[in-house]
Amino acid sequence: MEFVIRKAGYEDIPGIMAVMKDAQKAMEHPEWFCSDREEYMKKHIETYGFTIVAEPVSGSSLAGNSLTGSSLAGFFLIKFPGLSEENLGHLLNYSEEELQRTVHMDMAVVHPSWQGNGLQSRMLRKAEEVLADSPVPRNRLLATVHPDNRYSLHNMQSNGYEIVKTAVLYGGLPRYVLQKIL
Repeated sequence: MEFVIRKAGYEDIPGIMAVMKDAQKAMEHPEWFCSDREEYMKKHIETYGFTIVAEPVSGSSLAGNSLTGSSLAGFFLIKFPGLSEENLGHLLNYSEEELQRTVHMDMAVVHPSWQGNGLQSRMLRKAEEVLADSPVPRNRLLATVHPDNRYSLHNMQSNGYEIVKTAVLYGGLPRYVLQKIL
């Protein structure tokens, strides 16, 4: 299956929201995922980070299919938390300089119709490429995964992320905190 993996633009917001809505409806374990509102997603197109999307190449069996509710197959939200209290680096006792270099690999969602195509890993690698080309050095990559979400955990660990802490986050939900230093 062929996909274009690219940075999202504001025109992708409806597709991103449709992917999130459809994925959440299909989830066996909704506690694994914390969804967000459209306004939050808009802020992460350029202001507070960036977003990577996976778009099926025209001619793919489900590309643009109305059954999927979206022309996108998935998205990966990348967040620059800076010195904010929500920076996961505080849990790891990062210095102020390290907090400034921290990136949250915040949210990866693949539409149920496209799961099984390795899109989470592909979008993650594209995000890391974008970060490597950034003029602002950001080399401390952090993510959270529900301990029972073996798919996301496997994807992150296969891409060099290591579990560095177990914490209760997002209003009482258990999470592994994973780290990769570039």
